[in-house]
Amino acid sequence: MRDLTVICVGAICLICTSGCLINDSAIIQKPAWVERAFLPRPSRLAEAEDRMEFGLVAEYRRRTGEEGLRKKTALLREGDLIAARLGKVEAGMDLFLKWQKYAAGYTFLKYGHLDLVMREPSGEDKLVLFTCNGIEGVNIKRQLHDLGSRDWDAYRMKGWGRVNIDRLLEFVRISIVQEKGGASYGDLSSLGFGNANLKPRTQADIGGGYTCSTVVAAALYYAGVELDKTRGSSQLDLVSPKQIVTSKGRFTAIQTSKESQDGSP
Repeated sequence: MRDLTVICVGAICLICTSGCLINDSAIIQKPAWVERAFLPRPSRLAEAEDRMEFGLVAEYRRRTGEEGLRKKTALLREGDLIAARLGKVEAGMDLFLKWQKYAAGYTFLKYGHLDLVMREPSGEDKLVLFTCNGIEGVNIKRQLHDLGSRDWDAYRMKGWGRVNIDRLLEFVRISIVQEKGGASYGDLSSLGFGNANLKPRTQADIGGGYTCSTVVAAALYYAGVELDKTRGSSQLDLVSPKQIVTSKGRFTAIQTSKESQDGSP
């Protein structure tokens, strides 16, 4: 009964904070969206050469089987974002009949999960998936061959070469060490309440309470990419996978970790 109550309350909250069930667009204006309306978009403040956006580069559907998965994952490279989806009926049955909390995002949003493709931090020439979920928290445990259980679309950042990889790896290492498995997942953040720090500048700013979308947004910011969709600071704001992959933004000049800690210019 307790799990049923949590799922029902969570579903109601998700509907109220996410807007349209399919498109992640507004039914009514949320405080965060009102706030963002009065804040300049980073992409508009940037010079043309400093602007960034994501473009769709691959689509995988489970009906194409293992051969389809091999072909599509062969197209992926470091920096790509993998936005996963399930059919609404399939996800809805898992949510309301099996009481699987993971299915809430897939049921009410266009995309239910987000991964960032990156090189293995240990230095191995292997691609892994950086994300956060309710079972393992922030992690890099999955690889490209694990992408066959969901349909997904892959989005690629224009100008990935300008991302500070050292800072990205630093964020990954710190966030994984600080997290404590699924207990550290931001359940409230996944419903649109109390997001983690989306704009970390120093190691001390890298905390917990992330979701799959907010951990990617925070990692990119730490590595020098500021997204339009996360420019607000409201605590009543659902950050969904679709918002990340459809966001424009800008590349920013960032300090090194040492400079950030000792206050050097």
